Amino acid sequence: MDDCISDLLGQVLNIAYDNDIAVIMRPFHHPDTPPCADCETRTIILNSNWREHNALPMHAAHEVEHILNGDTGTLYYHNCYAKYGSEGAANRGAVGILVPLYFADVEPEDANLFQFMDNLCIPSSLESWVNSTIQNFYLEK
Repeated sequence: MDDCISDLLGQVLNIAYDNDIAVIMRPFHHPDTPPCADCETRTIILNSNWREHNALPMHAAHEVEHILNGDTGTLYYHNCYAKYGSEGAANRGAVGILVPLYFADVEPEDANLFQFMDNLCIPSSLESWVNSTIQNFYLEK
């Protein structure tokens, strides 16, 4: 896995640990076994054998968000394109986690929405949300 992606994943996992969220990361046999959040036990499970390793920071942030949002049950990352409901809220929250980490040392004129989304396998359905989150990040910086 690319060093930048590994570093970003590590930062997201630190956010999980700081919020008393346990993390289990292991290589499942099948590369399409999705990550999940067990909200009752405050545990996220990640497939380190996922077919697109660059997606792991988004997966981790998404699952962390389910727990931080107070969702219930065991939730699997099956609808990454969701914009509404608890899945949409987890996607928006994940973007909110990732943008400040990813762009922390990037000057505003060098910020590239499409490179960010491509690098982290963020679905295009979230483009407008990602764009506004990046803009807000630089306005508040």
